[in-house]
Amino acid sequence: MVKRIVSTVLLILIGCASFSIGLISCQTSGKAKTQQTQAKKGAEQDVVPESAIIRQGKGIASILIPGLNADKGVQKSMVDKSNQVFDVWESLKMAKGVVNILLAAQATGTESLSPSDDIMGKLSNMLSWSFGLMLLWKILLTISSYMIFLVVIPVCAIIIVVLIWTYKDKKKVPKLIMTTALVGLLLTFTIPLALQISSILDNKLLGSNVETLVVSITAKGKSAETMDRNVSAARRQSSSIVGYIAGAKKLSGGMIEDVINYSMIFIFVYLFVPIVLIVFVVFLARYFIKLIFAG
Repeated sequence: MVKRIVSTVLLILIGCASFSIGLISCQTSGKAKTQQTQAKKGAEQDVVPESAIIRQGKGIASILIPGLNADKGVQKSMVDKSNQVFDVWESLKMAKGVVNILLAAQATGTESLSPSDDIMGKLSNMLSWSFGLMLLWKILLTISSYMIFLVVIPVCAIIIVVLIWTYKDKKKVPKLIMTTALVGLLLTFTIPLALQISSILDNKLLGSNVETLVVSITAKGKSAETMDRNVSAARRQSSSIVGYIAGAKKLSGGMIEDVINYSMIFIFVYLFVPIVLIVFVVFLARYFIKLIFAG
C-alpha cells in the first residue's frame, strides 16, 4: 500500500511538472515569435527580461529534451523547404501556362505540346502534395515538441496510476509501466529525429544537387515568364505564335527533367527516409515490448 501511495504521488508530480514545462515552453515560444514580429515591423521597444521561472523552465526542458532548441532549427528547415517547394511549383505553373496558350496553335505547327502539358500537370499535382507533406511534418514536429509535455506524459502518468490501483495482476504492472514509458519516449524523439536526419541529408549531403536544380528551375520559370509576355503581346497584335512552339517544347522538356529530379530527391529525403526510420523504431519498440512481456 505504501509503495502504491508513493508511486502515485511521484507520478502526479511528474505529470504536473511535465504539464508546467510544456506550458512554459509554449509561452516562451509564443513570446519569442511575438518579439520577432515586432522587430520586423520596426517596433523599437525594450525587451522584457525573462523571469526566473521561465529561465528555469527552459533549462529543465533543455535537459529533459536536448533537441528542444534544435527543433527550432528543424522547424526553420521545414519552413524553408516548404517555400522552396512552392517556388518550384510556381515556376512549373508558369511554364505550363505558356504551354496551355500555345496548345491552340499546335495544329498549324510541327511540334506537339500535349504530352508536355499532361506531364507538367501531373508534376504540378505532385508538388502540391509535397507542399502538403511539408506542412504535415511541421505540424507533427510542433506536436512532438510541445504536446508531449502538455498531453502525452500527463496522460501516461494517469494511465499508470490507474493501472497501479486497478490492475489485478500486480506482477504485470511494471511491464505495462515500461511499455507506456517506451511509447511516450517514441512519441517524443522519433519524429524530430527523423526530420533532423532528413534536414541533414537535404542541406548537407544533397544540398549542392538540390540547389543546382532549384536554380535551373527558377531560371526556366523566368524564361517562361518572358515567353508568356511575348506570346501575349503577339496575340494582341494578331501575329502568329507558331514560332514559339519549338522553344516552348524545349523549355518544357528541360523543366520536366529538372522537376522530376527534384521530386525524386524530395521523395527520398522527406518521405522514404522518415517513414523507414519511424517504422524501424516502431519495430524495435514492438520487439522490446515482446521481450518485456515474455520475461
